[in-house]
Parts: sequence; C-alpha cells; structure tokens
Amino acid sequence: MSGRNPTEIWEESLDEGERRLMRRWTGLAATGLAGGIDVFFSILALAVVSAGLHEVLPEQTSHVLASVVFGIGFAFITLGRAELFTENFLLPVGAVFSGRARVTDILRMWLITMVFNLIGLLAFAAMFSVQDVLKPATLETAGTLADTLGDRGALAAFLSAIAAGTIMTLFTWVAAAAETASARIVASLIVGLVLALPSLNHAIVGFGEMAFGILAGTAESTWGDLARNFGLAVAGNLVGGVGLVFSTRLAQVRGEPGSQSGASGPKARRDARASNGAAGDGEPSAAANR
Repeated sequence: MSGRNPTEIWEESLDEGERRLMRRWTGLAATGLAGGIDVFFSILALAVVSAGLHEVLPEQTSHVLASVVFGIGFAFITLGRAELFTENFLLPVGAVFSGRARVTDILRMWLITMVFNLIGLLAFAAMFSVQDVLKPATLETAGTLADTLGDRGALAAFLSAIAAGTIMTLFTWVAAAAETASARIVASLIVGLVLALPSLNHAIVGFGEMAFGILAGTAESTWGDLARNFGLAVAGNLVGGVGLVFSTRLAQVRGEPGSQSGASGPKARRDARASNGAAGDGEPSAAANR
C-alpha cells in the first residue's frame, strides 16, 4: 500500500501540535479570527448558490448541488494556516498526551481560538445581513440553514455533532498526511461536501449559519436556540473528534511494528524520536530545526 507511514505522520503531527500550543495568545487570536472569517465564506457561498439554484430547482436539490462549494472556506483555512476550534482535537491533543505540553495549554488554545472564531463569524454575518448587500433570496436561504439546525431536538443535534467532530478531525489527519497543496485542497472540498450535505452540527459552522439567519431576520430560530445548539455541538464534536478519531489514530500508531510512537511520557517520546532519527539516516527532526 502506498502512502506515508502512520508513525511518521504521528511524529510530525506532534511537532505541529506542540508548535500550535506554544504560541502567544495574539497568534492564537489572529488565526482564530481568520478561521472564523474564512468559514463564513463557506456559509456565504452555500447560501448564494443554493438561492440561485432554487430559482429553477426544488429546495433540496439546490442544497445538494450547492454543497459542492461549501469546502471553499476550508481550503482557505488549510492553505492560509488559519484555524477553527474544532481543528485542534488531534494534533495538540497528541502533543499533550505525549507529554510535550500541559492540559492547561490546550484549554487556553481552545478557548482563545473559539472566542475569535465566533467574533469573526459574527462580524461578517452582521456585515452581510445589512440591507442590499445580498439579494433577499440569499438571506431567505440563510434563514433556512439556521432553522435546519435550530429545529433539531437535543438528541438529534448531539448525534449530528458527533458525526461532524469525527469528519472534521479525520480531515485534520488527512491534511497532515497529505504531501501536496493540491491534495489538501481536494480534502478540504470533500470534507466541506460531507459536512454540508446532511447539515452536520459543527460547532463553528453551525454558530455561523444560525447567527447569519438570525441577524438577517429570516430565521425563526432565536439566540436561545443558537446557544442551546452551540453547547450540544461543542460536546458532540469533542466526543467525535477526541473520543473517536484521536483514540482510533492513537491505536493505529501504537499497532505499527516496533513503534514507540503513541506512548505517553517524556521517555517514550525520546525513544520514538531517537528511533525515527535512526530510520531517517541521521536527518535532523522537524523539532530540532525550529
């Protein structure tokens, strides 16, 4: 089977996770704000294309076809190195698990990134909700997107959020494994399609969709509905991302022949890096080059 060894992907991911965790709060805030803005353009593209297609096609068909463009924002995020709160359920968690950082480091990162994701989304949702910035049909579609999430019961919202956390964290692993920018773009478009088709309950995307519809005045959902859904989405995303995908990838890496990767603690980390250094014919590690 072709492709990179899971152990190699894991070790490089730990370096990247450690780098993310060690940034100043200003760096976290900047990438979080950029991530919120980028993902809003996914929401905007979905609403504009859906509204245009709905002029000649049934609503559900329009949504399915428009979902193809939803991954645009994820491509922006991946290539521009912005971040969503939910992107950090794999690499930084691995760094903490391996003893390279503390739990408080990841909690700090999650909080700052989340807050600035939401600020970016709110700012652009408010901007595009102003009269005559967009066509009324697009704002009506924004309301439909919001109500799709707001009308779900608690159990359905939570289960949908588990699925969203799973696919988003799988995307993080695939992006880490990809060796070219074109491969990462394709992965971005695919994950966008998978999230948008069934309107999965992704915490950041869902917040943006509901805020956009509410601010546009075309949604029946309220800010209370948004708060309820956001809480369920965060919980479900964590279960899917950390509980399912991280644990699965950890087991995969631990199962590689002779692998010391995936073990926790400083000694295991040193052994894994020494083993990888020997396998790499003495080439310096990514961490040593920082």
